[in-house]
Amino acid sequence: MSEMNICGVLIHAKNNCVEQVKKSLQSMAGVEIHEVTAEGRMIVTIEGDNRGYVADTLSGFYNVEGVLSASMVYQFSDEISDTEEGIPA
Repeated sequence: MSEMNICGVLIHAKNNCVEQVKKSLQSMAGVEIHEVTAEGRMIVTIEGDNRGYVADTLSGFYNVEGVLSASMVYQFSDEISDTEEGIPA
């Protein structure tokens, strides 16, 4: 058994720091940017195999220079069996 965790986050970046924030987020494992608005808002997901990693990553967004806010808007967590992942038991 392993665990699947997905978290949806709305990030607001300073207008003059959007590209810098995007580069920083793209370098983080498990982080995917889905949309960026002209006003510097980003829709981001974090995926990880444990809740601690997802929580630490979300908290780490505040250490990225140019990030004004990061708000979790969705969270899903579930245990999955090896057979669900396509791995023989």
